[in-house]
Amino acid sequence: MRTVLPLVSGDGFELARVTVRADTPAWSEPETAAAHRLMIVRSGAFRARTGRHTLLADPTLAYVGGPGDEQSIAHRPGAQDVCTAVLLSGPYAAGLRQGAIPVTGAAALAHRLLVAAARSAADPLELAERTARLVGALCVTESGRPAGPTGSPRAAEPRPAGPGRATRRAWRALADAARELLAQNPGDRLSLLDLARVLGCSPHHLSRVFHRETGTTLSRHRARVRALAALDALDAGAADLAGLAADLGFADHAHLTRTLRREFGHTPRSLRAALAG
Repeated sequence: MRTVLPLVSGDGFELARVTVRADTPAWSEPETAAAHRLMIVRSGAFRARTGRHTLLADPTLAYVGGPGDEQSIAHRPGAQDVCTAVLLSGPYAAGLRQGAIPVTGAAALAHRLLVAAARSAADPLELAERTARLVGALCVTESGRPAGPTGSPRAAEPRPAGPGRATRRAWRALADAARELLAQNPGDRLSLLDLARVLGCSPHHLSRVFHRETGTTLSRHRARVRALAALDALDAGAADLAGLAADLGFADHAHLTRTLRREFGHTPRSLRAALAG
């Protein structure tokens, strides 16, 4: 079942909250977008096909489909996935790469502030500015380079000749499976051994392949997933910061604060105040 809640419609952009709970893992019937469609995952993880790109979307990886591209999605049965859909046309779409785009801390915060402003019926000019800010934050990676077609800062860099196509596909599948596990339950305290055991490989192989395919470590990726989950909880009004830290696997309240400050440049309390409008 899919529920679409329109949030705002402006000059050149539209915003909606999309909630999906699937009964089957099958791919959905293709839909064709009339404009650029930016999909940002708030919670959950699912597979998406858009144009010539196939990817695993989660809170750390958004994606963009172009006008006329067919899009299909496949969700885990019984799991609920929540996204923000942003339709963009004209200048708003300029510079957006199609395919996967890493969600940096700045982009995640810009996304939540845009949704909060839309909920509070903010001035149309403010909404337009926040939309432009979000698109700008997603146009480049944290290293300052445009995001590559696979959504990794390393995707635009040439790689030396090495493993064959089948091996590369297997590596990508392993990295995606690890990302999916971490996105399902951000608060789980899975060790590297636990992850490797679930995924059927050695810890060394998992760590090496994940870094090669994503450009980051498993621990750094999990910290980002947890930070994004915390941002979502703060947006929903979470007040017990110590309880939130425990639920999401942080060592304590101070650890949560340090992580959010590193990811978003703000403390939990200042983020909650900003999202509350």
